Amino acid sequence: MSHIVRKWTERISNAWALQDFQLKSATIRREVSPIQTTEYRLEIEWFPPGTAMIDDLNPPGTVYAEVNLTLDLLTSFIVVQNEDLRKKPLPLSSTKQRDVVAWIQENTGLQQKVDYELEREEQGENGSEYFFTSRLAGRKISPGGYLEVKINSEGVIVFFTLTGFFSKFYPKIQVEAASEEEPRNIEEWKNQQVILFGTLKESGYQLLYGVEEAFLDDVEERFILEWSNEKSIQKIPRSEHKPGKLWEDFRKSHIISEEEMDSSVPHPDAIPISQGEREACFQVITDYMRMHRPNESGKWVIERLERQHGMIEASVSPISTLDRIMDKFKFVYDSKDKSIIEILNKRELFEDLVDSSIPKPQVTKEEATAILNQDIFFEPYYLYDRKQKRLKSTWMIDCHMFVDAQTGKKIWE
Repeated sequence: MSHIVRKWTERISNAWALQDFQLKSATIRREVSPIQTTEYRLEIEWFPPGTAMIDDLNPPGTVYAEVNLTLDLLTSFIVVQNEDLRKKPLPLSSTKQRDVVAWIQENTGLQQKVDYELEREEQGENGSEYFFTSRLAGRKISPGGYLEVKINSEGVIVFFTLTGFFSKFYPKIQVEAASEEEPRNIEEWKNQQVILFGTLKESGYQLLYGVEEAFLDDVEERFILEWSNEKSIQKIPRSEHKPGKLWEDFRKSHIISEEEMDSSVPHPDAIPISQGEREACFQVITDYMRMHRPNESGKWVIERLERQHGMIEASVSPISTLDRIMDKFKFVYDSKDKSIIEILNKRELFEDLVDSSIPKPQVTKEEATAILNQDIFFEPYYLYDRKQKRLKSTWMIDCHMFVDAQTGKKIWE
């Protein structure tokens, strides 16, 4: 057992009353952080005394913990299925919010009203549960940070997780001074962000108008797919590997030793997509769309391109938001051998589930915008800029109401 694993297993065991539990596993993984940097995490499992795996499943009362080694911080402690078999675990003074908040500050350094705010709480016969989200100078942050704490009826914590981005843990990130000025061009943004979309119901489709949330000064990269049918199409390169096997192999490949943490090898998902990778991926997608939708040049756009599990994932949507109800593609691309691993086609996925046609909207976009006008709001945010590596002050447009495109009736989300 390495030094860092021994240190944390002993620390958690003593603090969380696991002295008589069996240490089942301890694994160090190379992971990617919420801001696309490389971090190292330690995952630990304990079994209750005298228990073992049952049909490849962990026994009741198993305890799981996760430590962010880069931050030197416990980020998860979970008693599986809340079946707590520990002897005399230390309870909080009470299950009230003030005692939960005091525990969070003592164990993470995060302060309420400075680093996070209460999102909601749930009280039940078996205990209390609290959900918190990250803040910076009173503003929400993107990417967000989340805290969840569950206390049983005896006042003992049986579930704790800290995930996502909290600015206090990344003090070197520059924070742009917040402007209290109201956002400009409000009406223009409202008109732009109200879109028509559909939801799947048992009886068919329901058409709704709603606000597509967006950050006001965050220009997302979009690539419109256009092609000419004059040139012949080369065979679309398809990988012979199964996605599930590739993802499992990828996950296993990032189980490392303590010594390997010093090598500073970046997590593949933290490496920016190069221009060459981008162009090669776009070409394969363009060829595929040209082959399967030859008459739809200029009607499709690549909206998102990111690394996941070492692969490149691309979301391809119709430019018309109405067409997105039944039509959308997701491509998983291997940049190493320049081949497509998987294609998810929304039309194929849903064609057997729904045989009804899409109804024609009876309410115009302009009418829907007028109906939603008083419900649309602009919320101050801090947005992490990956290119400039700083938190910039901005606003997000959003709305919690929808308009039924058939009746004009308002609907709460």
